[in-house]
Amino acid sequence: MPSIKDRATSLLMSTIGKTASVTRVQFINNELLQADLQLTQPLPDRSTQHLKCEVAPYTYRDYTVASWNAVTQTATLLINCRHDGPGSRWAQQLRSGTTVSYAGPGGGLHQPTKAACLVCIGDASAAGHFHSLYIRRNHEQQFHTFLQLEDHTIRQLLQMPVQPLSNNGYFTTDLHEWLYHYNFPADNTTYYVAGNSRMVVQIRKSLRQQGGQVKAQGFWD
Repeated sequence: MPSIKDRATSLLMSTIGKTASVTRVQFINNELLQADLQLTQPLPDRSTQHLKCEVAPYTYRDYTVASWNAVTQTATLLINCRHDGPGSRWAQQLRSGTTVSYAGPGGGLHQPTKAACLVCIGDASAAGHFHSLYIRRNHEQQFHTFLQLEDHTIRQLLQMPVQPLSNNGYFTTDLHEWLYHYNFPADNTTYYVAGNSRMVVQIRKSLRQQGGQVKAQGFWD
């Protein structure tokens, strides 16, 4: 039986909710899915904003808009499908022509800073979040994305360069080896950490010990 919170959210969605039409679905691999949604209303030109999508009755998930085409009013989502949950099951059954109920946009707290180096660290659920930062960066800035992925052959997502990291207990070791390799300047680097909440807390603590600005956001437990 839906909780009071779920019923309240459903009532709000019925009032402010909108619908979008899926125009394309593409599995990048067995972990990530790209879905293009044509919206009826434009989105602000702002990074890391998300759409709250209805993935099942009384069930909603937030997905970051990885990119936005203002001409066709198409929002591109990158969805992690490896979790056995309602969001993953919903994403995997999306097809061209599917109608999606959503509210938003919301979020958008992370924006590119003016630091010389922008460094993104997270799991697959943060791919869209990081790509939205990537396309709004200053092209003179260095931009690095370290993603915890099962498929280590991935080196690019929607033109964004990616360095895949282990998705097991060696994730932190791999990350620190790369950070040591690049030796990012502490006084001119902004780190963006997103994904699993416990991982975000762990990485944020580690980064703050070595210096540099850290912007963190947990998505799931």
